[in-house]
Amino acid sequence: MKKVIIGISAAVIWLVCVIAFAVAAGKSGGAQHQFTVLTVKEDAVKDYNTMPVFKQLAEETGIEVYWTYNTSTQYGNNTDPVGIKGIDAIYHSGFSNLKLYDYGRRGRIVAIDNYLSVMPNFKKILNERPDIKEALKSPDGHIYSLPRVEEMGLKTYPNMLYINKKWVKKLLDSGWKLPSGVNLTEADLVDGLDLYRSDFKAILQEFYDRDMDETIPDKNEIPLTFVSGNWQGNESDLIASFGVPENREHKTIVNGEITFTVEDEKWFKAVEELYDWNQKGLIRSTSFAQTDSEFLARGQDGRYGAFYWWEKDTVLAKENRDDYIIVLPLKDEDGNRFVGVSNELEVEKGACVILEACEDKEGLLSYFDKFFEPEYSAQLNYGSIKSGAFLSEKVDGKLIPNDDHGIQSADDFRMKNAPYGVVYLTKEVWENNVQMESRANLRLENLEKYVKPYTFEGATPIPNLNYTQDELITLNTYESSLSNNIASWFTGSITGKTPPSRDSWLNLLSTNRNSIDTVKKINQEAYDRYIAATQGN
Repeated sequence: MKKVIIGISAAVIWLVCVIAFAVAAGKSGGAQHQFTVLTVKEDAVKDYNTMPVFKQLAEETGIEVYWTYNTSTQYGNNTDPVGIKGIDAIYHSGFSNLKLYDYGRRGRIVAIDNYLSVMPNFKKILNERPDIKEALKSPDGHIYSLPRVEEMGLKTYPNMLYINKKWVKKLLDSGWKLPSGVNLTEADLVDGLDLYRSDFKAILQEFYDRDMDETIPDKNEIPLTFVSGNWQGNESDLIASFGVPENREHKTIVNGEITFTVEDEKWFKAVEELYDWNQKGLIRSTSFAQTDSEFLARGQDGRYGAFYWWEKDTVLAKENRDDYIIVLPLKDEDGNRFVGVSNELEVEKGACVILEACEDKEGLLSYFDKFFEPEYSAQLNYGSIKSGAFLSEKVDGKLIPNDDHGIQSADDFRMKNAPYGVVYLTKEVWENNVQMESRANLRLENLEKYVKPYTFEGATPIPNLNYTQDELITLNTYESSLSNNIASWFTGSITGKTPPSRDSWLNLLSTNRNSIDTVKKINQEAYDRYIAATQGN
């Protein structure tokens, strides 16, 4: 039986462990491993070696898998992971388009499209989905990584606004009225609460001024919170309520044209207003610095007056969930609502790369090809059947998720039991092979009711774009610094001691003008090529 070692480790530690393992295996008469693959795993995630899905893969393929790890921090500190001696592949590589192409053209990682004869599942995907094939290509036309494909229709709208209806009822019971004069009653406190932004602000002010939870004299309540710049649960929809198609990159397509929201006067007006909210204590500065883990931990005790996330069950303890309802996208003073669309992709590159140093590329790629089969993809993404992620019996040929994970949340269960990475879960797979989790279906229903109808007219996400070598190099030069400059100005302007000035905003645009124009031009040309390649126009 072939044995594959899969994992990440710092070079020296890894070498010591492998040598020790080889010696032990030799003494015990066991076979040595032929493949070594690096992967990223945090300490809370279960040892992949114990996961039933990999044991099942070993039995079916004849390839036994052994995993060793680095945390994301350790991996991030390694400037050249493909240079570690003795490894054959990297799982969860996270390589950018430029890095994939750079490693590929220099012959350090494998052009996977040269090995499709041993990858029937992946070959079929490329034949049936030209959009995916186009998305995975590098400038030279080769595919240097295996993808993660999860088509659920959720990532485009990563935010929903929730508010503590128990606290709002307390305000109403005290005789407090909305400033707009709208007669809000207890009967209105259901999902789909309709509020002007100014009314929402006034409610948050009451949350700040009063002891809403009646537990501690201090102001431990948090009126509004989010995770600034996070892929979900960010402040984008609050900014969008001022009339711009905002997302965390400040970059989107409107009627076929690449646009930057930071150039819009309305975007600056939003920053001015959020500065006022921060000054009044409605948004704490921690919202612009906290991690998603810190945000989720703080939400467990019900101290949030309102928050952005895409579901409340992940944020709140079970006993507090019924206290929160969905708020429609906030209305501006004219009664209009706007939400932007994110550029979070359902087809992701860089889930796995194979190194040129691998002596049996066909064998390793044939192993990873199994990951694209529906039953394996489902277990890799959610946890194995034997671990309790799905019911043991299928219904009408479909795997059925097990929604009961005891006292732990569904997210906690997945983080511990699912390796993620290379999967293929498309609309067709959901229809025929795997049933979505009930919470995913609920999110889709809520988005259809409360969010999607208010999408900024003409706004669409930026798809997976292919760039030329020169374009990739240019984007690498400009995009990172531009993003950092915008983020620094944005956060500093909202959390600073003095109000943001229009001159400072204009200076931001002026000093970054070349970067903005260059990034827009390159993306526009790549988008036009994408449309021509995928739609035949």
